Amino acid sequence: MNSFLLASIFALTWTLTYGFYFQTTTKAGDERKTAFEAQKSQWFGKFLAEMNEPTLPEFTKDVNVEVYRMIILPTWGNSILVRVQKHGTIYSLSSRRLDGQAGFELGKLVEAKDSELSEEDSKALQQLIQNLSFFQLAADDGVLGLDGDEWILEGVFQGKYHTVKRWCASSYNPDKRELKAFLHLCKFLVDKSSLSERPKNRGQKLI
Repeated sequence: MNSFLLASIFALTWTLTYGFYFQTTTKAGDERKTAFEAQKSQWFGKFLAEMNEPTLPEFTKDVNVEVYRMIILPTWGNSILVRVQKHGTIYSLSSRRLDGQAGFELGKLVEAKDSELSEEDSKALQQLIQNLSFFQLAADDGVLGLDGDEWILEGVFQGKYHTVKRWCASSYNPDKRELKAFLHLCKFLVDKSSLSERPKNRGQKLI
């Protein structure tokens, strides 16, 4: 079997295994995936699979579902995830942490916590989501870097799915990039996650 065929089989297996975590779209008249969409399918999905996470695009089948998921992937730090889902007036909260350095290895799932927000915290979260206008945000603000930390926020509401990615959201010109509402929501999720480790890169807290 030649190397080209082996590579093709590997790429297909990779996509089938991890690519289903994110919906992909194409530009009008262009059937190629954008670089971001390819990255989502082939890299971010590995972390979600290791955390035993559900596939959010599947939730669009039920227009009554409202769910959001944040994942922070530092090059030199543990990946963390927080997912919230609305049930009536209350949000459930699930948090996960892998022990690897996200820029180099997945690591193992070392923390998995599930809880329910109070009525007060649920109202606060709802306000933060509204302030963000999540579904109107661009998927990518065009700021890229080789190292640092990736922040990904997914959401499903009224049968619609959206993904937003920001590189070094808390450390690279957050005011100029208008990330105040984005960071307020991320900080709230981290604060309520009850994880023993806050997201760090090179030992420095990110939020």
